[in-house]
Amino acid sequence: MEIPAPPKGSDSPAVEQQQPQEPAAAPVSSPQSRRMAIALLLAGALCAGMGQTIVFSVLPPIARQIGVSDFQVVLIFMVSAIGWVFCVPRWGRLSDDGGRKPYIILGLVGFAVSMILFGASIRLGLLGILSGLPLYILLVLTRSLYGIFGSAGPPAAQAYIADRTNAADRTAGIANFSAAFGLGAMIGPGFGAVAAVLGRAVPFFAIAGLAAIMSVIVYIYLPEKSSPKERVQKPKVKLSDKRIRPFLIFGLAFGVANAIPVQTIAFYFMDVLEVSTQMAPQLVGIGLMVGAMAALFAQLVIVQRFGVEPRLLMRIAPLLIVFGHGLIWTMPHLGPVIFGMMLAGFGAGLAIPGFNAAASLAVTSDEQGAAIGLAGAAGASGFSIAPIVGFALYGIAQALPYICTTILGLVLWVFALTSKAVGEASPSRMAAIEPTEAIGDPASTPLK
Repeated sequence: MEIPAPPKGSDSPAVEQQQPQEPAAAPVSSPQSRRMAIALLLAGALCAGMGQTIVFSVLPPIARQIGVSDFQVVLIFMVSAIGWVFCVPRWGRLSDDGGRKPYIILGLVGFAVSMILFGASIRLGLLGILSGLPLYILLVLTRSLYGIFGSAGPPAAQAYIADRTNAADRTAGIANFSAAFGLGAMIGPGFGAVAAVLGRAVPFFAIAGLAAIMSVIVYIYLPEKSSPKERVQKPKVKLSDKRIRPFLIFGLAFGVANAIPVQTIAFYFMDVLEVSTQMAPQLVGIGLMVGAMAALFAQLVIVQRFGVEPRLLMRIAPLLIVFGHGLIWTMPHLGPVIFGMMLAGFGAGLAIPGFNAAASLAVTSDEQGAAIGLAGAAGASGFSIAPIVGFALYGIAQALPYICTTILGLVLWVFALTSKAVGEASPSRMAAIEPTEAIGDPASTPLK
């Protein structure tokens, strides 16, 4: 972690004693300022989570009404996810050099613009102004903006948190971000149902408005600790980096196992559970909300209260996927399916902060954005692979996607048990990478 030179303001207690006349540094380094900063980031994550479940729960029934096929819907998600996968590592690396705040703002603005244009495209389809291929191309392009520009925010925000937490509190800090996203995912379907009373496309405009407001608030109030840096030698964290490669493998596999049900569950409700297109958004929304509540409980209680280490999180989560997805295909009734979604959501709530924190702890302080960006890309890759695999399997047999994710969960559990890197994913071991950074910097004190 690079400490700014004393004349520009420093977080070091020694500098504060030597230069007490510099009050400008206090608001940035004080616990109150850091708590406010993290609260702003969590509010932004909440907006993103709401937008995610609004799209997943509201779009499939609308798509059938405007003449977009089920597979075309999934391709919309896939194209956006591909943009996310390719862009998020780059945004993370850029935030290591250019500061976190500009890319957090860019992510919020990109998210807001994408949702406005996507909602407008749907509105044109509902009104019959556009249809067929032109409408579909417009839907793909407007949703892709989220993958390209909306992806700038999460790695920069999580790296911002990592900059301000020590190794022992890193998992809990990142879990806070995941929990905020999960809370948004829980609220999203209900928010969308209320907004939809005013019009089928209104939920997209409403969440875009919230994201736009958040971008202005972050611009005004989020303190940025360090200015852009010019490095003689840039950090080179790559996919092949042995320090984080096992965690990227875990994130990719878990992302696929998590994404296939999320992207196919609305169709499963309509085709297997025989839910009408009118009732599907409400019931799918309930399932997604229950899963999000379970993820939120996992992150706020299991991770936060009990301080579970990343290695244990990565070993427990796959088993929950096995049991959850197993219920969906073995007992295709509304109650068991929703309970299975809850178990899977609980697993996701453990896994996501687990492999993200492990990747963060494995690298040095000036590589946080790059490492977290790659970990985020690994998890998001599931949403680009899942449509191809998931709907090919769904076309063969509607239960087959869930059978395969159950098997994948078992494989991932064995990997987590046998991987040496996963077994050593502990703050007590990885803090040794930079023993003086995490202990001596007041900006790395726990955020409460």
